[in-house]
Amino acid sequence: MLVERVKSLPFERAEIPFLVRIAEEIEKSRLDLPVLYAGSSDDLEHAVILGDRLIFVDSHLPETNLAEIRRKAAKFGNIIKERRVGKLGSGGKHILKFEFLGEEIELTYYAEDATELLKNPPKEIKDGLSVYFVKVPLPKEPKVGSLRSPESLAKALKLVALNGFYLERECPLCRVLKPEVLGFELIASGYISALSVYNEKGNLYRKVKDVENLEELLKLDLSLSSSAECMLKPL
Repeated sequence: MLVERVKSLPFERAEIPFLVRIAEEIEKSRLDLPVLYAGSSDDLEHAVILGDRLIFVDSHLPETNLAEIRRKAAKFGNIIKERRVGKLGSGGKHILKFEFLGEEIELTYYAEDATELLKNPPKEIKDGLSVYFVKVPLPKEPKVGSLRSPESLAKALKLVALNGFYLERECPLCRVLKPEVLGFELIASGYISALSVYNEKGNLYRKVKDVENLEELLKLDLSLSSSAECMLKPL
């Protein structure tokens, strides 16, 4: 059904082959776990092809994002119900249920700094993730942490279940070390649209094993990458 969602949405023609491959791989995994989209903004289109339980985290303009998400959900199909629990930005959440191609999708929105949320994951993701999704993770506010940091990335990737996925654009899993050292394998690369000045591909990784010292390895990879860049700079 995820592949049918790709085909029904108005994606750029150039990204459809990669998105179909992503949907096929996720369907084969048969994991009944939520999708975490960090720095989501209002990007409902790319999220609904990943699963039926979506956790959006973005502290920037949450009410504007929710209004656009609501508009898109109504266009996809019927909005079934929505409710708010607590105050957004102070641990609260907004829950929206809607129908798309005859299936019910539940979206939970947290208006938090995703790097802080990962330090104490909410109940929706404590049992694990089927997909962790990050696309162009530039902080939109000065006090927001970096999703590229080894600390934040390690916390998120540890939540990904075995045979689950890490999908990213411009938030690389590794630069020098091989993905297998970090417990992942690269499944596919391709174009995924985003507001960015860089022409980087998206990458889909599958988790093949748990790695205890993941944060240390990510720090090592970053250090090796920085050293390599310094060596390449002209004197």
